[in-house]
Amino acid sequence: MHLLAESKVDISCSVSRAFAFATNMERFAEWFPAVLSIESIDQLNHGQVGKQYLETVSVPVRRIRKITLTVVESRQDQLFVTEGAFPPLLPRMEILFNSTGPDACQVTWRMLSRNRSPIAKFTILPLAKSVMTKRARAGLSKLKEKLEGRGSRS
Repeated sequence: MHLLAESKVDISCSVSRAFAFATNMERFAEWFPAVLSIESIDQLNHGQVGKQYLETVSVPVRRIRKITLTVVESRQDQLFVTEGAFPPLLPRMEILFNSTGPDACQVTWRMLSRNRSPIAKFTILPLAKSVMTKRARAGLSKLKEKLEGRGSRS
């Protein structure tokens, strides 16, 4: 896998609250740039392995795309991982949660590509890296605002 972006933020809220908010992917568009909407496409609980979502996202060159996301790993208050059916990028999002106190945590957000093609490494991945690095920083800043009560409702 290829790391496209990684960003960390310290948030003044419990790790449980951060995990519950971030793993409800129906709220992802509230804090992550270029995500226009996201909706559940099954009845599984948020954060449950196998849960699927349909994400509408703005992407360079292709404009608006709908991507099916599947939760592939989830460990309460520790880790949340989704993979998207979006060739050729084949995105994998990882969110790591680390409690740093009773009302404090650190959230690390990563985007990786599952595409192992040497051609992709030199063509689409550099553009994706540039775009996702900017979005990651902005997204985690917005997540912090929401969870610390400075955004709209949390």
